[in-house]
Amino acid sequence: MVRRQCICGAQLHGLGHSGPNMFGFIPSSSLAHCNYDCEFNVGVTLPGGRIFEQCETCGALVLCEYPTMTGGKRGDDPLITYGPGTVYEQCAIESVPLTYHSFHALMSSGVTGGIMYSEPFKSDVAELFGTDTQHLPSWKVVKDALRDQQNAALDEWWQASIGRNFIVLYENSKVLRLVGAWHRVPGTEILNADMRRVIEDNHDPLRHQGSDTDEVKQARQHLDISDDTRALLMEGTRARLRLVDNSMMVHRPLAELARFIRLDELLAGKELWEAGAVKRVDFVPFGIFHGVVRDGAQDQQVDLVIRHNLVSRMMCTCDYAQRKRVCSHEVATIVQLARQFRFSIDLDAETADVSHREVTSIEDSQFSHYANMLDVLREHDNDDDYDWLTVFIDPLSGDPRELYHTEFMTMPGMTMRSMSYVIYEQLMLSFIDAVLTHGSPDFLKTLRSYGLDADVPLEILNIDMLKADLVSALISMIVYRERRSDGYLAECLENGTLLKLLNRLRTLQDERHERRRRRIRQ
Repeated sequence: MVRRQCICGAQLHGLGHSGPNMFGFIPSSSLAHCNYDCEFNVGVTLPGGRIFEQCETCGALVLCEYPTMTGGKRGDDPLITYGPGTVYEQCAIESVPLTYHSFHALMSSGVTGGIMYSEPFKSDVAELFGTDTQHLPSWKVVKDALRDQQNAALDEWWQASIGRNFIVLYENSKVLRLVGAWHRVPGTEILNADMRRVIEDNHDPLRHQGSDTDEVKQARQHLDISDDTRALLMEGTRARLRLVDNSMMVHRPLAELARFIRLDELLAGKELWEAGAVKRVDFVPFGIFHGVVRDGAQDQQVDLVIRHNLVSRMMCTCDYAQRKRVCSHEVATIVQLARQFRFSIDLDAETADVSHREVTSIEDSQFSHYANMLDVLREHDNDDDYDWLTVFIDPLSGDPRELYHTEFMTMPGMTMRSMSYVIYEQLMLSFIDAVLTHGSPDFLKTLRSYGLDADVPLEILNIDMLKADLVSALISMIVYRERRSDGYLAECLENGTLLKLLNRLRTLQDERHERRRRRIRQ
């Protein structure tokens, strides 16, 4: 152990600790080099692997010693700039440099990407595969589980980017939706002898002019956060521990609230929300939405995790929710979130579909692993429905300038030219996530079946005459093209093409539902 106390004075436990405040990080390059075919528990021993301990008092991440497969300690590691003992302080997402917000900027930087996971994640994996934490499957198998969109409830892992000065967590590897960030605290680095030798032997006179050398100094004005922001950051840390300790798996979209809530709790939550009982809903670290709901003379704390646009896990401090039931406070918080993101939720008790509400009364003991729960939910899925897309029509109907903005980053070199990068807001990132996660990866095949290629100019198409599968394929084409042509999605927002496609899809959906209702009546 190279640091027994955090900078706040709290005691640290080091590698011997296995609680929920221990995090492992494995670079994607290391996993790819081993073809992911390595045991789970030795993943962090690969080159560049790291273990962090989160301080229970201030939320800082402290870099532990580098473990090895033999149980010893390794010193010099070419993939790690600063050594064990370095402290990274929690910071607001807004203070993270542009490099970590843009897919294109990130790809052109020297930041190390990989998977970061907590100790509870190991228990989740063991439960999923029906084993224990000492006999986990290899990373080659776990990788496939992480990529499976049906495992949205498999939490406590994140895609992570670790640079010289920042640690950033994302919801997943497909969309750069930041859910947590820490910055290096200058002066906490502990360099070993080999690292000092490498630095001293570097005689490049321009080495101190590297773009990432003084990131922290450049961002200092943003890193100095207010007491209120600091309190929110700590609330995220506490909320995560509450969710780890006692939360309910849901795995349902926000808009389907009325389909998985008991009628009495739905109505009670609706009344709470209409009475203004939801005092606040904040986005806090680890991708958690934290709400405070006043019920009588007492405030209840509600925590929700939303992954792939699904309510993955949630909990409330009230007695009813502690028995793994969806309570009225959680309902009120979800309604408030839906209003903030401009998603419509049908709260009419007479018209709401009540056929699936029994999901909330299922005891955990009925399920041996997540796959069983997913089997129940899949029974109601319909591959021909595009509700997961059309739900974005109202949220995206506002001013396009509220959905993205452009930033410029100076690129070092002979010309010191500035590069523009489009940064999308949370709502657009949710839309991108929906398309990448739920859309068909065979959209190119669909386009070719209609005689179109991947770069078809959308303005030549008569959108009002297109079929549903082609409309869906074109929307996927727009999102995938954004990943290689920065700003294309923003262009489709500005000229209204994206909304035209979504509205065409809704029209086709309405016609299909009407035909279904007629068949039922007959």
